[in-house]
Amino acid sequence: MLTQALEAYGVREAVTSPGSRNAPLVVAAQRCGALRLRTVIDERSAAFIALGIAQTSMRPVALICTSGTALLNYAPAVAEAYYRKTPLIVISADRPARWIGQDDSQTLPQPGILDKITVMSVTLPPEMRTHDDFWLTNRRLNEALQQAVSGRPGPVHINVPLSEPLGGECEEKDHPFRFRKIDLMLPEKKLGVTQARALAEEIHGKKILIAGGFCPPSAEVSKAMAKLSTLADIVIAADALANLNCPGIVERPDLLDFDALSLPPGRPDILITFGGALLSRKLKEFLRLTDFEAHWHIGTNDMLIDSYFSLTRRIEIAESDFFPRLANAMLYLSGKGKKSSSGGGAFRAVWHEAASRAEADYRLRTESAGWDGRSAVAALLAELPSDWNLQLSNGLTVRYAVNSGAARFHRRDCNRGVSGIDGSASTALGASLSFKGTTLLLSGDMSMQYDLGALSCNYLTPRLKIAVINNGGGGIFRKVESTRNLPELEERFVCRTNLPLEELARAYGLEYFRAASEEELREVLPRFRQERLRPCLLEIIVPDK
Repeated sequence: MLTQALEAYGVREAVTSPGSRNAPLVVAAQRCGALRLRTVIDERSAAFIALGIAQTSMRPVALICTSGTALLNYAPAVAEAYYRKTPLIVISADRPARWIGQDDSQTLPQPGILDKITVMSVTLPPEMRTHDDFWLTNRRLNEALQQAVSGRPGPVHINVPLSEPLGGECEEKDHPFRFRKIDLMLPEKKLGVTQARALAEEIHGKKILIAGGFCPPSAEVSKAMAKLSTLADIVIAADALANLNCPGIVERPDLLDFDALSLPPGRPDILITFGGALLSRKLKEFLRLTDFEAHWHIGTNDMLIDSYFSLTRRIEIAESDFFPRLANAMLYLSGKGKKSSSGGGAFRAVWHEAASRAEADYRLRTESAGWDGRSAVAALLAELPSDWNLQLSNGLTVRYAVNSGAARFHRRDCNRGVSGIDGSASTALGASLSFKGTTLLLSGDMSMQYDLGALSCNYLTPRLKIAVINNGGGGIFRKVESTRNLPELEERFVCRTNLPLEELARAYGLEYFRAASEEELREVLPRFRQERLRPCLLEIIVPDK
């Protein structure tokens, strides 16, 4: 896979130095047929020779050395390459990490040892046995080689731990995973019309799934998605946190039956992703199990994100500068009467019919389940003004909210970057300070207890309203497969909270409301909604089920 990667990124020259630990790397380079090898005993001289070849050929050159001090001897030439912005691909064999510091011969801590004079340093997995090992290797090779030749070019360090025995050989059939090159596209600030049409031509006539993760609202993106959603071969799946305020999208993807959608005509050919991490576990699993012809990720990420194991192109441009031009180009091609090879509108119809059935089923289950966290969230959100901003804590509340009408609100946010339960109240408080309208924090009781310090802050205003779903602790642990059947569930994971919210609200000057049934909720909501003099806290008591 390493030599496939070098070939894909245009490396045609390699300078090697003899050693036993790097023998598999040298043999692979020799036998791949795409590299011209030169052998230089002294690694210091070898590195400068490679530097000279790279300077004059204007192409990246690989260096391959054994473990230990051999790598340190590359440092002078690598430093020169760094400041001359010359792409050297430093490949060092290494001992497995367990032998570092164990008086094993030719062993020193190699990962990151050239960090100050390289533009990127990566260490590959020590063994290649599973799909995840190959995926991680593929990703790291793309990251390093893209960095070497794109933007600010320069040397990169690829450290390769190798276990003994070193002399064995294996056939390609023993490891069928081949290197998948991920293209990097760096458009101008706005996608040009010519570029947009070229991209549209690539995917026109294919079944295209656009999947959006958490994202700030953008009028330009929403308008573009509204246009794209009218095309027969495009489905847009994005929950409320993607902030797409437009019709025609599948906005509750976690409710879908993806087993049915993995078959024709629902199975997509092309995946285009944008935004941050997906909330929907089911959609994420579907994307990871689907073999796409192409996968583009759109956004100014400054990093390679291949979380669905299928990325073929990184397009480093803001979503608002990409999707409007792509939408116009796709509409242009559609207007020219170009034929689709995907079966007309069957693809889109299957997805939207599945979404309608799933949403109807969810409403029915919510109504039939009686009073619980899910029905409480649905009843709450249905009665509040859509021009409020919505802040959601992690756990069950955000999942209930996105499946119960959260998308109708002006803006929806949740700390999904790393998905912690800490700081939800403080984040909502900060958000309320910069928004002239009302901000609602919808929180679980455990998340609220974690961030009670926010209530003591001097910056609370009547524009902040808080609703806490109190189900007696970490209710999500009663749902997820990893904990729900454990005998230690209630004591060690749910951790029933001691949360006197009424007393706390009074102490900190918040108006307090309480509801323990749908009838009580409907009774207190008008006063909760209309309170203008003080910030409000509404405690909603639900069963622990």
